Amino acid sequence: MGRHFDDTVFKAFVKSVGIYPIGSMVKLKSGRLAVVIDQNPASLLTPLVKVFFSTISKSRIKIALIDLSIAGEQDSIDCHENPLARDIHDIWSQP
Repeated sequence: MGRHFDDTVFKAFVKSVGIYPIGSMVKLKSGRLAVVIDQNPASLLTPLVKVFFSTISKSRIKIALIDLSIAGEQDSIDCHENPLARDIHDIWSQP
């Protein structure tokens, strides 16, 4: 027997918490790691993120803000990332 949630309550919950909550780490399709800085109320799948690390070169990169909701932005979120699984310390220091 499946469980069903009230659609209005579920949408309000997701909108308040977000699919990618502020402070969560995500991996972008480009291979960069980022931290979610702010939500986009128009689209919960395209938050504002701060990139800081490349999983391809396994090194820090120049910190940059990326608004994934901007038309023409080529990058997007690939998946949530577990910060404890990465051996990265002091993520905000510049490379």
